[in-house]
Amino acid sequence: MTTSRRGGSSAQRFDRAGDDGILHPDARGGVAQHGRLPVTTAAGSLGKGALVALSVVLVSVLSVGGIALAGLIGNLDVLPDPGGDNPPIAFDEIEGGFNVLLVGSDDRTGQGAAFGEGDEDASGVLNDVNMLLHVSADRTHASVVSIPRDTMVDQPACTNDQGVQMEERFEVPMNSILGEGGMGCVVETVEAMSGLDIPYAAMVKFLGVIEMSNAVGGVDVCVANEISDDYVGLYLQPGNYSLQGEDALKFLRTRHGVGGSDLQRIANQQVFLSSLIREVKSAGTLTDAGKLYGLGQAATRNMTMTKSLAEIPTLMGMASALNQVDLAKISFVQLPTADYDGARVMPLEPEATRMWDLLAADQPLTVAGAPTGEDGAVGEDGTGDGGAGEDAATDAPVDPNAPAATPAPTFAGQAADQESCSNPTTLFG
Repeated sequence: MTTSRRGGSSAQRFDRAGDDGILHPDARGGVAQHGRLPVTTAAGSLGKGALVALSVVLVSVLSVGGIALAGLIGNLDVLPDPGGDNPPIAFDEIEGGFNVLLVGSDDRTGQGAAFGEGDEDASGVLNDVNMLLHVSADRTHASVVSIPRDTMVDQPACTNDQGVQMEERFEVPMNSILGEGGMGCVVETVEAMSGLDIPYAAMVKFLGVIEMSNAVGGVDVCVANEISDDYVGLYLQPGNYSLQGEDALKFLRTRHGVGGSDLQRIANQQVFLSSLIREVKSAGTLTDAGKLYGLGQAATRNMTMTKSLAEIPTLMGMASALNQVDLAKISFVQLPTADYDGARVMPLEPEATRMWDLLAADQPLTVAGAPTGEDGAVGEDGTGDGGAGEDAATDAPVDPNAPAATPAPTFAGQAADQESCSNPTTLFG
């Protein structure tokens, strides 16, 4: 069992889930809206391919072999391991499931003038995308939790990437931590809020999304309602699209085209990332050595990994683990949140703690509306019967004194095999 790191926070003030039993973002009432940001700051939401970037690297590991892997690792920038003087144990010595924190950074270094490199107003570095990947010990399921950039969190005393001790801070935006605290403090903040040990972390930059979408020849997405965003220059009518290059980037960036909320933008990201993972794991990609190598290059050239992650045995072990997980068992969910001040959000309690506890217990996170089977998954009606409903009734006697079964929670999001549509009128399409 993972040692708990969770500390006190303002989470005690948060409201509960909606009456439908689904853990909706901002259940207190309405979607948090965000004011218009300077154009250079808005570019900070470009690095949305963190999970896919890591998946690409890991899939490539198994497919292109050790010699190619050595070349790919040579592309990587390396950061100190999380935890300062307490380096993580080797991957093959980890008992149970494993956790990796994936961050999308707005750092423009090496990204070109089109993304604001050299612009004094773009000098800040924000962790606008924060995804925690958990893969179960038996390799049967994986969960990806998105922590919205404007979530108010408590940053513990931590060690930044230069080894400097940073003082604790209370109720600060999640995306403010990377600039001064580096990946080290981002990791320690997520450890504190989740109670999970996170020995590995990776960060991806802008161009990774463009290069990966180009490498697979485009990512198929469905748009349910019109997206019109003058801010990023994206205009899509309802329909199906194959997006690559800058169009893919704009789709991941768009916030004003989906109601102005970062929470709604996360739904767009889940649609895109699920589709890209399906493409990466498809037979057409896995049997194309050139495409795989191109994907691996696109990812590693735009990634920074902690030293513990950028080791061949670790990448080989993770690649093998992720290769065993069926797409239907990869769940994308968002941290349950409530309104904080109309522009920012905070973890919704006790739902957020229930989610972290499930991961600590190595249990899957079930998304609302996901297909169910005979493994105890919760049905769409939230009854915990896998959607069997009345058809599951039997003649077995019922003990009237037996305690009522507690339905397993469901979370807003989607499974990687679900081909859902981007829908600006709802939080999750």
